[in-house]
Amino acid sequence: MDSKEINALVAENGLRVGLDSVKGKRTVAVREFKRGDTILSIRPLYEFPARDNEESESRCAHCFARLPKRRPRCSQCRQTQYCSINCQTTHWTSRHYFECMKMDERAVDAACMELKPEFRPSLRMCVGVMRTMSFQTVPAWLRVQREAWHMLVTHRDKHPQFVLTQYEEIARVINTHRSDIGLDSTSDAIDVLCRSGCNNFAAYEPNGPRMSGYLCSPLVSLLLNHSCLPNAAFVYMGGMQIVRALDDIQIGDEITLAYMDGLQPRDVRQKQLSAVYFFDCTCNKCCGESARAQVDVLMSRALGVDGQMPEYLPTDYVQPPAIEPWVLRVIDMLLAHCQDGTRDGFDQGLLDCVGSLPPRNFSFAAYTHWLECQDDCLERISSECVSSNVRAWACVSAMYVLAFYACVYPPYLSLVGFQCLETSKLVWNTLVASEMSNEMPNEWVELGLSLDRVKRLARCAQNILRVSAEPSVSAEGDLSVESQVALLAGQSFVN
Repeated sequence: MDSKEINALVAENGLRVGLDSVKGKRTVAVREFKRGDTILSIRPLYEFPARDNEESESRCAHCFARLPKRRPRCSQCRQTQYCSINCQTTHWTSRHYFECMKMDERAVDAACMELKPEFRPSLRMCVGVMRTMSFQTVPAWLRVQREAWHMLVTHRDKHPQFVLTQYEEIARVINTHRSDIGLDSTSDAIDVLCRSGCNNFAAYEPNGPRMSGYLCSPLVSLLLNHSCLPNAAFVYMGGMQIVRALDDIQIGDEITLAYMDGLQPRDVRQKQLSAVYFFDCTCNKCCGESARAQVDVLMSRALGVDGQMPEYLPTDYVQPPAIEPWVLRVIDMLLAHCQDGTRDGFDQGLLDCVGSLPPRNFSFAAYTHWLECQDDCLERISSECVSSNVRAWACVSAMYVLAFYACVYPPYLSLVGFQCLETSKLVWNTLVASEMSNEMPNEWVELGLSLDRVKRLARCAQNILRVSAEPSVSAEGDLSVESQVALLAGQSFVN
């Protein structure tokens, strides 16, 4: 790359950027990274928290945690809100000192109200990027991000007309309110929207799979290519985008992120990557002959004209719960893998478990049926007094979802860990409710509903989330993952 500052940062982090005949460029490791190691850590060019509604901020401007009832505000602009004095202080010293008073956030809110809700985050991101690019004196990390921004491609000529029409409407609103929001930049808003639209990231809570904010981090976009089965993922913590290794990475290995959900069928992923990011995916999961690629082919199958439902899916919750053997085998493989940390034979083992299953039992369509079953059971449990059968079906459907995750995602992806934790809690609560009502059938052990399973799932969740999340962090009103695991792992029944 032409930037000395970017090259220095890349080399400092044990990386090297080289040319690639298909992808254009690729970033490879020049030193070994162990699973869970930080590969790269940098503040985004611009970021802002997600909102529950447009009436008011609901998350901290720094860490994206939910705001408490009593929340500190910036003493200068009186607009930016925080979850704690610590976040307020850290945000000021890291970036807010040069952002404060440069833009009227209330004017941005007013401009957003002229657009449909789904377009408002794009306006906020565009205005924030344009403002940040106009600052004169900035810290070194922001200089790197701004240089990376100029290296990104807009792909303006490749965007569909309906997307450009949406961008034109957003740009019109921005230009109408330019003086009100304190924006003196002459940047082309449509170019900014095109560039950010295919390079932004979504941030998620560090202790749960809930979206918490939006990030524009050009350096990470510039350096790391996509893979449907990536070896790295990022977590947003304390204003930093931290890229971590999901597996051991050897010297010469390319570092990759997933730009979209790898659970989607292959044809859906290919279409979305082409439409949004303007490239054809050639990763090993999409084009290779590996065991994971073969599992992906199985997951991408259509159900056929008869559209049969999964064989064991309940039509009602009166029938006793049942589970297919492959589900428990896959989960046991995941638990063993995350206990000893070795991946030898794991992918082939997955293929051996599911290779002979018909599409009605193993496909993306089958997964969606089980996910809907899980969500329906959880809704029933939270809203009414339910039978032990409904609770057991909730556990069974959660284990099906976990088995699908294990077959599709990297084992140490945070989503797999959170599903392990939720399944562990479901099984424990079901066992407790059944013990109290003396309704625990002996057959439940064959379904995997046991205290041993509770503890193994909890420890597996802990091992996964120590790699790809922040299990020691707790959200407002919630226990941290570490605390939840400690409680689950220490449970026992008194005879």
